[in-house]
Amino acid sequence: MTTPPSENNPLIGMWKLISATAIHANGTATPDVYGTYPVGYITYTSDGHMMVMFARSDRSPLSQEVQSPLSPQMHALPVEELAQAFTTFSAYAGTYTLSGNTVIHQLEIASIPNRVGTALVRTFTLSESQVTLRTSPVLTDGVETVFELVWERI
Repeated sequence: MTTPPSENNPLIGMWKLISATAIHANGTATPDVYGTYPVGYITYTSDGHMMVMFARSDRSPLSQEVQSPLSPQMHALPVEELAQAFTTFSAYAGTYTLSGNTVIHQLEIASIPNRVGTALVRTFTLSESQVTLRTSPVLTDGVETVFELVWERI
């Protein structure tokens, strides 16, 4: 049974990213998959909206000052720099629904364009002031992997 987001919803609020770990089907884990100290926030509102953004904390600065991603300066940067910036940052927003310990994010905007219009299923567990979100298994380098992100309420 799907619960409207505002009824008894323990996810409402803003959470800060603590860690991101890749858990592989063979039992091994890659801690710090997004760096030792990833930075990020996830927010769930009482009216069913959500947004998340996170990045590696050790991202390299761009080689020149860019005032806006829409500016000509951005297009003048080397492709390698742009790729590095893109692959060390992720963001999306949309609506969400709850069903037991599962939250489903319906994406309306995303840093990865192919995700727009898709649903991302996450299971969650709560522990005091933290929530752990786990992705469904994805195929990464030929190995099924689950990504586990731990967030702390702020």
